[in-house]
Amino acid sequence: MSHLRPTVAEELENEADEGPEEERSMSQTIASEAGSRRVEPPRPRVTARRELDAASLADRADLEEGTVEHGAATRLLERGRSASREHAGHLRDIAELWVERDDDDLREDREESDVAVAIALRTTTSRAATLLRDAHLALTGLPATFARLEAGDMPVEWFDRLLRELRDLTAFQRAQIDERVSSWDLASLPADSYRRALSLLLAWFASAATEIGPQERRDVDVEMSPVADGTACLRITGPIPEILALSRRLDAAARAVQSAQRHALEAGAPVPFDLDDAASTTGRRLPLRSLRYAVITRSVLDTGGIEVPREQFRLNIVVPAMSLMGESNAPALLDGTIPVPASMARMIAAEESVWFRVLTDPVDGSFLPVAASQYRPSVAMREHLRLRDPVCAVPGCGRPTSSCSEADHIQEYDHENPDEGGQTCPENLHQLCWRHHRLKTLGLIDPVRGPDGTITHWTTRSGAHASVPQNTDLLTPELAAALQGRWEQYEFERDIAAMAAAGEFERLAREEGPVDPLLDDDRERGRRAPAPSPEDQPPF
Repeated sequence: MSHLRPTVAEELENEADEGPEEERSMSQTIASEAGSRRVEPPRPRVTARRELDAASLADRADLEEGTVEHGAATRLLERGRSASREHAGHLRDIAELWVERDDDDLREDREESDVAVAIALRTTTSRAATLLRDAHLALTGLPATFARLEAGDMPVEWFDRLLRELRDLTAFQRAQIDERVSSWDLASLPADSYRRALSLLLAWFASAATEIGPQERRDVDVEMSPVADGTACLRITGPIPEILALSRRLDAAARAVQSAQRHALEAGAPVPFDLDDAASTTGRRLPLRSLRYAVITRSVLDTGGIEVPREQFRLNIVVPAMSLMGESNAPALLDGTIPVPASMARMIAAEESVWFRVLTDPVDGSFLPVAASQYRPSVAMREHLRLRDPVCAVPGCGRPTSSCSEADHIQEYDHENPDEGGQTCPENLHQLCWRHHRLKTLGLIDPVRGPDGTITHWTTRSGAHASVPQNTDLLTPELAAALQGRWEQYEFERDIAAMAAAGEFERLAREEGPVDPLLDDDRERGRRAPAPSPEDQPPF
C-alpha cells in the first residue's frame, strides 16, 4: 500500500476538526482557499513565433511568394478567417432561438424551438437541440473566446472542439478556461501548439469536472451497420460489475444449451435453440457465439409481473415483387427505413405463412390509400400510414413510428359535425411521435397538406416554414421502368421476327439493291431472323 503525504488543505482540515467551532470555521475557509490555489490552472503565454500572414505563410508552407500555389494558400487563409466570422454569426442567430432547458414550464416552447432550427438548417430535431445548446454556451459561457472567433482569429474547428470539451464543466471552470484561451495568440498559432496547450489546460480540470457515474450511464442502444448488409448491433452500457455478471450468465447459459444440443443430436431428439436449423442440418452443435445470440434473442424477458403492451404494428419488410421472385436484387426495406439485402428478404418471406400485398403507384411509388370513414383509424389504415410515415412526419424528427407514435388528423376532426371537419382518411392523416403530436395539438406547429396530397407544408409559431414530400417507395419507379424497357424490347424483337417471316427484308433488298453488311448489318441480320413461334411469350 502506498502512502500519500496529505496536502496543505487536508492538513488544515484535520486541524480544524480538533478545534472549537470558531477555529474550525476559519480553518475550513483557509483550507478552501488553499485548495483553490492548488487547482488553479497555469497562465502560460501561448504565442506564435511570428505573425501568420502572406509572407510567413510562404515560409511555413515552403512556398515561393508570387506563385500560383502561394496565391491559393493565401486565399485559403483569408477564407478560413471569413469562415470563422460567418460561423460566429451563425451561432448568434441560433442563440436567438434559445429556450431555457431546465424549466419544465417551457417544455413546449423548447421543443418548438428545436423544430424551427431543424427546419431552417434542414437537420434533425436532436441535432438542432445540440446546436442550440452549443450556441447558447458559446455566447454566455465563452464570451471572450467567442469574440476572437467573431474577429476571425480562431478557426471554426478549434472553437467547436473547445465547445465539446467544456460541455460537462461548471460555469466557473468554463470562465477560467475562457479567460486563458482568449489571451492566446489564436490568429497565428500552429494547430499542434493549440492542441497541446488546450489539452494541458483541460487536464487541470479533469479530476474536478462533473462526472456521470456508471449507474447513470446504463443504456441499451441499437446501432445500424454503416453498410446495408442486413446486420445491426445491440450495445449494452452499464457498470462493469453488472456487465461482467451478465456476460458470465450468458456464457453459462450458452454452454448449458450447447451441452443439451449435443445430447439431442446423439438421441435424435429436437435440438433446442437451433438457429436456422443449422445444428440439425450439419449434425454439429452450434458455436458458443451463436448460442449466446440465440439465448439473448429467444429468451422470455421477465418484467416482474408488469404487463408489457403488445406492439402497435407488425414488423414490416417491403420486398419488391421482382426481388421476391429472384428476378432482381433490388433491396427490401425494413420498417420503411432500413435497407435489407434481397437475399435476406427472400429468406424472411419464405419463413412466413401470410404475406400482405402493398400496392404502389408505378410512376412515383406512392402507397395507394385504403378507404375509411370513421374517427379512429382502422388497423389497415394505420398499417398504410406506417408504410407512408416510417418516422415521425415532423420535419427533422427521426423517431420511428413503430412505437410511441399516434395517427394525427392534419385538418382537425369535428366531433360534433364530422361532415364539416377533417376526415379520417389517409389523405388527411399522418403518423407523429408523442412529443410532436402534443406540439401540434397545442398549435405550436401547424401542418397543411397540399391539394394533390403529396406535399405537407409545416409552419411553426415562430414563423419557420418547411415543405415535406410524401414518403414513397423509391424502388417502384425503377422496377416499373425496367419492366417497361423489357416489354418494349420484346415488342421490337417480335416485330422484327414477323417482318422476316413475311419476307419484308427480301423485298427491301430487291427494291434497294444488294446489302452492304458493313453499312447495314442490322438489316442483314433481320433477313436471317427466325420466324416467331406461337409459344413466344413476354419475358414476364
